[in-house]
Amino acid sequence: MVYLPYTAGVIVANAWRSSRVASLYEFKDFIFIRKNIEQVVAEMESPAVVGFSNYCWNTEYNLALAAEIKKMFPDCVTVFGGHNIPHNTSFLENNPQVDYLCFGEGEITFGSLLEALDGDVSAVPNIAYRNGGNCVMSEEKFLCGDDYASPYLDGWFDGLLERYPELEFNTIIETSRGCPNRCAYCDWGLLKEKTRFFPLDKVFAEIEWMGRNKIRFVWGADANFGIRPDDLLIADAFVEAKEKYGYPERVRINYSKSNRERVLEIVRRFNRKGIDRAGATVSLQSLSPVVLENIGRKNMSLENFQKDFGVYHEENLQVYSELILGLPGETYDSFVDGICKLFEIGQHFIFEVYNCIVLPNSILGQPDYMKKFGIKTSNSEIVRYHCDADAYYIPEKTDIITQTDSMPCEMWQKSAAFGGFTQAMHGCGLLRCFAIYAYYELKKSYRSFYEGLIEYIENGNVPFTCSIFETVKDYFARLAKGENPRLTVPFTGNLVWENYEYIFLNLCRNLELFYEEMMPYLSSVIDDKEVLSQLFFYQKAVLRKPCEKKVKCKSEIDFYNYFKKIYVNEYEPPVKGSFELLMTDSDPAESWEEFGRKVVWYGKMGSRSYKDTIEIM
Repeated sequence: MVYLPYTAGVIVANAWRSSRVASLYEFKDFIFIRKNIEQVVAEMESPAVVGFSNYCWNTEYNLALAAEIKKMFPDCVTVFGGHNIPHNTSFLENNPQVDYLCFGEGEITFGSLLEALDGDVSAVPNIAYRNGGNCVMSEEKFLCGDDYASPYLDGWFDGLLERYPELEFNTIIETSRGCPNRCAYCDWGLLKEKTRFFPLDKVFAEIEWMGRNKIRFVWGADANFGIRPDDLLIADAFVEAKEKYGYPERVRINYSKSNRERVLEIVRRFNRKGIDRAGATVSLQSLSPVVLENIGRKNMSLENFQKDFGVYHEENLQVYSELILGLPGETYDSFVDGICKLFEIGQHFIFEVYNCIVLPNSILGQPDYMKKFGIKTSNSEIVRYHCDADAYYIPEKTDIITQTDSMPCEMWQKSAAFGGFTQAMHGCGLLRCFAIYAYYELKKSYRSFYEGLIEYIENGNVPFTCSIFETVKDYFARLAKGENPRLTVPFTGNLVWENYEYIFLNLCRNLELFYEEMMPYLSSVIDDKEVLSQLFFYQKAVLRKPCEKKVKCKSEIDFYNYFKKIYVNEYEPPVKGSFELLMTDSDPAESWEEFGRKVVWYGKMGSRSYKDTIEIM
């Protein structure tokens, strides 16, 4: 399964609109599969120009490929552009295999450079090149458009679909470009762009093309989808394509942070047709006012977040949140409090904790900003999760913030471990029911529950669970040193997993032992033995497991409706009586490998770790 090379495609499609480019050059091919570089170069036919679009996931590969091209074809011109190219001449100075740099949006600049390569390039704006012994930059201009040529509609990808029938293709769609926000961690922040909307007829035609050509997954590149009323029409176009062709199977979109009602309606329409991949995004990044001030961001009120979580869960719609670890001004206390605040306002299912990456063209990545906040980084390999652990060819590197003046490195490691641990225990649901009950009925905070649990695991006689947690702690310690740790789970195949996935899979595989080790701690929190016993059986039964389709669970407390109300932020005390539940997994995995893929990987953006149908008998 691979992505069609949209970025390269839109640049080529626009360059070849020029009659001069079309008369001077013959386009040969897209390089979009990470093949052995010697093989790639051996398939070339005396190239005149090779262009490279760079981001953090392919820059090292591109540099190695450019070096091999120069070795075999010394006269070939190599042109580098993309988000990972710093807006200065340093990349040119450090990489002799690179001849030209393009800055900013590349559609106009790259075509202009191709037109000028047989003459004087100094008049081409937004490039850097070698002039004698010096590296120079041309005049900077803001060049942009709102009606770029489409590589889909102009046929640039038709040949790829024909040549690679064995591949299943994903792709990217842009319905707009630009972002009005200036979040410091994002490399759109320095651009100060207003949002430009692409013509609707073009967008509709591209969606039709994707359905007709059986594109399985579409990633929406917009920064704020749902910001305009017409986005509802675009959502309908995806639904119509799914109804007509069965494709795309899933769509993943970055939603607007402010147009809440419109986003909710879009998610409803996607959900009805099963087209939605991750639901709505309730973006947070941090819940610390100090951090939000430092990164130039303003969140909605917690009350609004709480309302949104309640509405989405009430309608059985997915909604996920994300936090970024390592932002300036964050402390261990504020980070942990932020995670636990998520639970308090109703986000019990899907939250991601991302390491803060320093992007070269972000506000955060500028030297003065880094100095101001004492930012230090670790240059670590980008881990390709859910891929074969041995299939790494030319590793890519990125700078991760592991220390600031408010968060020493050891606190960063402790914060990261707490984040992964709570994602597994609460987000994936291993101990969610216990933590919620303790919070509502015993007034025990989520922070004290999970910090107490971590202390118990580290100091108690629980060797199995402790070994899993210590492995994850060691993972973050090695990451902070710039090493390249990977977490694999042998019984799911030789795949690399995220830290919380690693915890969940190992504990779920050995569920009886895990719960046996946890019972002394849970007994110290919930001292009513009858309640604890019944809650234990409910928690264990509701978890999905391979080859387990139906489970009956008897209880003298109506835990099903108790938790159902809490998930929509409508707390009611637990009701006692005599209850028998039938819990059903409508699509049980037949093996641990399938469980890892369907429940943990595909299903992590949802409440897939619990059985999907519960009936009171």
